Amino acid sequence: MLRREFLAGTIAGVASLTAGSLTAAVDDSKRRKWLIGHHFWNWDRAWDKGKFLDKRLKLTKQTGYDGFEAKPHQIGQPAEVVKTKCAELGIRCAAVGGGLKEGIDFAHVAGAKIVRSGVPKDQIKRWVNYAGERGIIIVIHPHIGQPGHPGEVETREDMLRYLDERPGIFACPDTGHLALCGSDPVQTIRDLGSRCRYVHLKDIRPEMVGKRTRKGEKFCDLGTGALDLKGVLKALQDIKYSGWIMVERDSRGPDYVQSAKDMRAVLRHMGY
Repeated sequence: MLRREFLAGTIAGVASLTAGSLTAAVDDSKRRKWLIGHHFWNWDRAWDKGKFLDKRLKLTKQTGYDGFEAKPHQIGQPAEVVKTKCAELGIRCAAVGGGLKEGIDFAHVAGAKIVRSGVPKDQIKRWVNYAGERGIIIVIHPHIGQPGHPGEVETREDMLRYLDERPGIFACPDTGHLALCGSDPVQTIRDLGSRCRYVHLKDIRPEMVGKRTRKGEKFCDLGTGALDLKGVLKALQDIKYSGWIMVERDSRGPDYVQSAKDMRAVLRHMGY
């Protein structure tokens, strides 16, 4: 699909995105049941301290999610503590972001199986082996770069190139950042196929599709923006995806607890 066709189709489809149409995304008999997480990034940034860990974990459970992703500094407590607290609540640490060694070591103890991090080309074997020995995979995530300094991985083409150059590294498509940078999230997921091992599910404001900017409010609650959510879920079904879906907004509304509930309700309404 050409970039201009993706942009036009995305914006044109926003008006027809209703709860009823969302429900029809995938035949019930063919749905794969995924674990649905909520990123710590969605909560109050003032809570990025250890003393707020219990609050965030309990809210993760209370708002209907199976687990979360965060960086060690956002969690603010030792990995052993995280594992114990998660077990008590019946949730999981799904993935860890941040530096390679710090992230892998933390994930290994906390029980996460995914680390989201870049890997230098000359260190692939070292880190793939280090992670693999601990039952962990490394995934790369697209993200808009800084003004005048494009990110190494922003688009569908960037992701495919990055993975081709780094055997053993897998993909975490971020639907919001892909759309922001002008890539079709649905086609990207299909092209990644079995290399897609983790997903950041994020909606985007219609006016921001293809804008490739860090300025202003870019994202919104799941199901309220321009993301072809039906298409994304269908693509994941078609590639037989079986991992985590991490719901992310990258910004918080006036009531981020209600936002978490609403975004979970959208997926639940669709059978997930």
